[in-house]
Amino acid sequence: MLDVGRDGACVFFDSAGGRLCRIHRDLGPSSLPIACRQFPRVVLRDRRGTFISLSHYCPTAAALLATPDRATIVTAPPNLTVNGEAEGLDARDALPPLLRPGLLMDLTGYDAWERRALAVLSDERLTAVTAIGTIDDASRRLQDWKPWRGTLADTVDREFAVAQPVEADEDLTADAVRLATVYASVPEDLRPSDLDGAIERSWATVAPWSPGVDRTVRSYLLARLFGNWIAYHGQGLHVIVEYLRACRAVLKNEMVREQARMASRGSASTPWQTVTEAIRNSDLLLMHLSDPKDLAHRLG
Repeated sequence: MLDVGRDGACVFFDSAGGRLCRIHRDLGPSSLPIACRQFPRVVLRDRRGTFISLSHYCPTAAALLATPDRATIVTAPPNLTVNGEAEGLDARDALPPLLRPGLLMDLTGYDAWERRALAVLSDERLTAVTAIGTIDDASRRLQDWKPWRGTLADTVDREFAVAQPVEADEDLTADAVRLATVYASVPEDLRPSDLDGAIERSWATVAPWSPGVDRTVRSYLLARLFGNWIAYHGQGLHVIVEYLRACRAVLKNEMVREQARMASRGSASTPWQTVTEAIRNSDLLLMHLSDPKDLAHRLG
């Protein structure tokens, strides 16, 4: 473990010499501690294979969300897999995710659900809200599945084919509850002390320009859904859907707070700059401070 200075920065961070890591620069990546070599990878291993998404607390990863290309699942190059040594949640010997409390899915069925949900989030005709609503609609009916009705994977395809893009009203009170749930999942010694009700008080100042960054929000939610750990910690598909809503609630709150920070400094900020910093702060909370097992329990 590396020490940090009074400002919280790693003692090997060379702020004056190009803002680089001295260990990485002088000794190479193989000399880095494992946590530094892994960052910003978020890794799930199960019997389907290895799934790698990124923490957007890394500014380079956050900038990737601006790409106009449609999100796709691709084979990771060796440098992204750390030559096959990328570490994360190892579920290879675990039971498959739950469809609902008391009923396991098979991995073929879960893989079909995840891919269909990812396709919904990448659909340019939908907003983030309607995409989550569509996934929720399909998943609620899918939880009534019985084994004698056909394979789970086939049922997934049928339910998503008829799922309705539900346009839910903005429920800021529910978002505040979700935000508090995420904060509560952070170990006490790491928990931020500034849960300040900004989302309920000031979302109206962000709402007018938020549709312009909705594509970026959907891309962010895609990253949080792909290879997510909540599936293995939670009690069914409804928990994963609620996790997506919690991720969006955290992001909305950080958008409000980032806009307020910029205004307090008298600085101009584009919606893209605001949402990028909000995404970085969201992943700091969701991917690095929150305990995913505890969060899944609380969301359930």
